[in-house]
Amino acid sequence: MTLRTASVAALFTIGALSGATACSPSVPLAPQASLFARLGGMENLSAVADEVVSKVSSDPRSRRTFEGVHLARLKASVALHLCSVSGGPCKYEGDSMALAHRGMAITREELQVMGEYVDRALSGRGVARKEREELEAILDQLAGEVLNK
Repeated sequence: MTLRTASVAALFTIGALSGATACSPSVPLAPQASLFARLGGMENLSAVADEVVSKVSSDPRSRRTFEGVHLARLKASVALHLCSVSGGPCKYEGDSMALAHRGMAITREELQVMGEYVDRALSGRGVARKEREELEAILDQLAGEVLNK
């Protein structure tokens, strides 16, 4: 290696190291917690599922789709689904949203009623707007399947 090449290599190395040091925080950043954790974990999601299913199954705007449904089983399934889609440790193994809602002719209004109850239940448990909106965006992606479109 020539003196010139060695000097350029040394300058490049020093520049790269000083740049890395200047840009690196002095305290390593902790990775952001999963949405599941930020929503309050399984205990919170189970309580949300219980409240939401209870409300939508009795609300005149949406109760028709819950007639004859085993509500306790549905609450458990909704909690598992919320856990799964929010990055929690659960593995949802129930029917796809399209299959679970086939033939129900769910309307956008009925779906919106459920969304309102989900938001209220999470808000009532102290979940911040950012996390509620993040979950809402995930659930919105399933709307076409729920509406069978």
